[in-house]
Amino acid sequence: MRTKLIIIALALLAGGGLAFYHLHGDGHSHGTGGELQLNAGKKWNTDQPLREGMERIRELVSAAKPAGSPSDMEALAKGVQQQVNYLVANCKLPPAADETLHVMITDLLEGADLVTKKNDPQHGIAVMRKALETYPKYFDHAGWPGVGDT
Repeated sequence: MRTKLIIIALALLAGGGLAFYHLHGDGHSHGTGGELQLNAGKKWNTDQPLREGMERIRELVSAAKPAGSPSDMEALAKGVQQQVNYLVANCKLPPAADETLHVMITDLLEGADLVTKKNDPQHGIAVMRKALETYPKYFDHAGWPGVGDT
């Protein structure tokens, strides 16, 4: 799993974006939540890098406005991608927890792609917000403030 996330990060850094990610054939049934799983019925523990990265992503998405300028959308997408890269480089989770996080990361990157390359900020922000609303259902992140209304 860590290798898959490193490939994603490298593709993003190289400018390959989400299109490259979809080509690696991970079997993820996107949009169905097929890989989301709890830890024997409980939320997964989080480490400091996961909490920090997800909080930064939450701040970016919470502040985003669908009517923002193209440069606002570029900044949002770039910020989300930077935080995903941070998660990949620093987060240490058990494989099953990593797989669950992978589903949310895929949605975050899809949202980033939608706000920029697909020019659909409303849908892109909604996809990212849904991923962030899903996160605390599977990960034990004390003090998670939620996404809030934007």
